Amino acid sequence: MASTDQRAGRLRPAVAAVAVAVATMLASFLVGAVTAGVASAYPSPTVPFEGYGWGPGVGMGQWGALGYALNGTGYEAILDHFYGGTALAPLTSAQDATEISVAITENAGNTVIVTSASPFTVAGTPVPAGGAAMMSLVGGGWEVFVGSGCAGPWKNQVATHVTDPTAVPSVTPPLGDPSTAADVLQLCQAGGNLPLRGTIEGTTNSAGAPRTVNTLPLEDYVADVVPSESPAYWGTLGGAGPQGQAWGFQELEAQAVAARSYVMAELVADGGPGYFHYADICDLACQTYRGTVNENALSTLAATDTAGQVMKFTSGPSAGAIASTQYSASTGGYTAGGTFPAVVDAGDSVCVPTACNPNHDWTASVPVSTIQSTWPQLGTLQSISITGRNGLGAYGGRVTTMVLLGSHGDVSLTGDAFAGALGLRSNWFTVQNSLTAPVVGMAAAAGHGYNEVGVDGNIYTFGDAPAAGSMAGIPLNKPIVGMAAVPGGGGYWE
Repeated sequence: MASTDQRAGRLRPAVAAVAVAVATMLASFLVGAVTAGVASAYPSPTVPFEGYGWGPGVGMGQWGALGYALNGTGYEAILDHFYGGTALAPLTSAQDATEISVAITENAGNTVIVTSASPFTVAGTPVPAGGAAMMSLVGGGWEVFVGSGCAGPWKNQVATHVTDPTAVPSVTPPLGDPSTAADVLQLCQAGGNLPLRGTIEGTTNSAGAPRTVNTLPLEDYVADVVPSESPAYWGTLGGAGPQGQAWGFQELEAQAVAARSYVMAELVADGGPGYFHYADICDLACQTYRGTVNENALSTLAATDTAGQVMKFTSGPSAGAIASTQYSASTGGYTAGGTFPAVVDAGDSVCVPTACNPNHDWTASVPVSTIQSTWPQLGTLQSISITGRNGLGAYGGRVTTMVLLGSHGDVSLTGDAFAGALGLRSNWFTVQNSLTAPVVGMAAAAGHGYNEVGVDGNIYTFGDAPAAGSMAGIPLNKPIVGMAAVPGGGGYWE
């Protein structure tokens, strides 16, 4: 992937004497003065991007943690590297015995249907092995029925007008043993049942809408988050390491501590009622939790080996508090900073026997029509200007601020907002400019960027250079032959 500097090295030098560029039009044209109604549409039907990383880049990168582990780094050092200002510390016995309530957001609608290969109870009523219970919200209360399976029939109503009916298992299978998975409670779903440890409850949110909540012990929750966030097979990679495991196992242990710290920080920060006010955390948009679907003996070992360990702040107003240890799939090679100091992530470009990190660098192409429909106040998209970066890494780092210029108006937004709205992997990106005509000039911009001009008058921006407009699409008496920056950064001359 060519860097901006590499591309610039192949361009013609800037032409300084541009005032005599054309004979029958104005001797020069201050493009910065072009109004939105005069400037042209975006020069191509799609906007190509290239970037680094997947996710916000705050705290630990999972691929980077694996890279460090395979290089012989223990999980404690991995955590210290990514979560500066914190240290590994134990939970109290009471904290480690916490029950975590998880909002199962994928179960929508007014019914919660539960089954199990073992007997269980719902609202105090026994349900035989292989049977099922349906909790249905009717009006302001729940009605409970028992049937022979997930599909019913539901002829036996056992309770009515119940508040928060709960299914409770009769057995607690050992962690990491797939042969006992059917003995936990299963949330019946059309696409396949979701097996969940602990209890399953039908409840409502503050607006009275039905919700499904799974409550289970903290360490069971962590054991099931780890393999859903970091593939369990990572623990088999690399040579022999500590604890009789391969070095890749250290990544799984780092993941376990990060997952435990994150959920406990969320619980403590909220003061008890939970992030959703009916649950402590969610299943997919918070940390990935899929019940026992991905449960594995190796990832379970990583959770039990680190049981009770969290990261706590060591100084400042939050000293002693559990850190909200955010993490993402890939930092792209440099963390974003913020709560934790930004650091180089040398492990992010790791290659393992199955694949190289697919998110270290990436490309994407977004239709101009998608951008225009996402921000209709633009009218016709004319150009994209990156106005601020965090200064860390290639292109000048992650996009902090940017401007979309349009025929009807401009839109200022953050890199996070732009990437999130368009599904880009991260806010660390740059626009790959598509040439519509040969480049004939270049001018430096204030900051860390530059502009180029094509023979057709189109402007291409690099780094944090502003896009103040262009002559592309406007009839020219003669071709553009060069450009120069306006002193003070107010625009450029073609």
